[in-house]
Amino acid sequence: MRLSRPTLFLLLLLFAFQAPLFAGVKAKGSAEIFNNNEGAARDQARLNALRDAVEQGVGTLVDSNTKVENWQVIKDEIYTSARGFVTKFDVLKDQREGSAWVVEIDAEVATDALKAKLQDLRILHKKMGNKRLMVIYRPEDPKAMEPDHPAVAAALGNLQTALNQAGFRVFDQKSVERNAAEKRPSEAKGKEAWIKIASEQQADILAEFELSDNLGSYGAAQIQSARVSLRVRIYDVSSGLMISNQSTEQKQLTNARPGSFDWRNALAQAAQKAADQTSAAGINDIVEHYKNIGDLGNAFLIRFTGFSEDEEDTLINVLENLDSYQSLSELKNDTAMVEVEYFSGLKGDQLHRKLRLKAKEKGIALKSQEIIGNKMEFVKQY
Repeated sequence: MRLSRPTLFLLLLLFAFQAPLFAGVKAKGSAEIFNNNEGAARDQARLNALRDAVEQGVGTLVDSNTKVENWQVIKDEIYTSARGFVTKFDVLKDQREGSAWVVEIDAEVATDALKAKLQDLRILHKKMGNKRLMVIYRPEDPKAMEPDHPAVAAALGNLQTALNQAGFRVFDQKSVERNAAEKRPSEAKGKEAWIKIASEQQADILAEFELSDNLGSYGAAQIQSARVSLRVRIYDVSSGLMISNQSTEQKQLTNARPGSFDWRNALAQAAQKAADQTSAAGINDIVEHYKNIGDLGNAFLIRFTGFSEDEEDTLINVLENLDSYQSLSELKNDTAMVEVEYFSGLKGDQLHRKLRLKAKEKGIALKSQEIIGNKMEFVKQY
């Protein structure tokens, strides 16, 4: 079956030999000046200029449609840390203009670092989208919050959102709780029991968290800090191996009294901050784990030229039935030419050999027209 939709970061494959630096980037940033605070506006304008430079660097690697469709992911994972992708820059303009501060720079963008980051994001969205993940609240600390505390729900919501955005298929929470209660209400408190439940539900990953509130402290003008501690442990279900163990403490300033409704809301806000921080670190740990065990596969750009429509359909079918097949997306389909993005656990030489062999069994002789890295082009051999 053919799939037809733009795919994330395809052009990484096409720029395999691009220089590691994108120099001579003219970028501009501006920021409004509030309360005559020129220093803060200047700092923000400089950050905005760096971001503009990185946006231009991304533009050399992916097309505009891809950027639009994956805007939130690129924004969260790349643009918010733009400084890390700019190796050096010269300031061309740094001055106040009306009610704003304006900065213009001549920057050098590390396209190799951008490629690596985009590659990780491609891995998340193409491969991690096939992984099913279950999130549970399983506190071990006797001082941990009760499951019905608003802060627990807030942390859970942000954890699930971050994991969904990363490409995982996250289980519906009500079905998780209902399944645990129906199958094993007395056992479901232990890690081993939860891993067994996750395995029965065909989950690939189990994420468990616990949340504790710390005593706040008064600051100036009787402002109180509502503090929470969050720990997130992530397991590979098939092996039971812990692949991430993240913890953090966050606070939310409030003038509410401990125990009040507003205080509980402040704890919930602190919990959301903690969930955002630990989920980002946890996702990185998951990616590294599956990279290390070779479960993320490889991406290939494959083009068939000069074949009939029936032959093209046969070749697509062959690709989808090869060993270690993960996913396939059709990118172009012009007259006598079809181009696909193909994800597989096979290495390039293995894929090349098996594809030619299986195609030959179907009566189609393939001739390699071009092989550069993970880019392959085949024509009909007469």
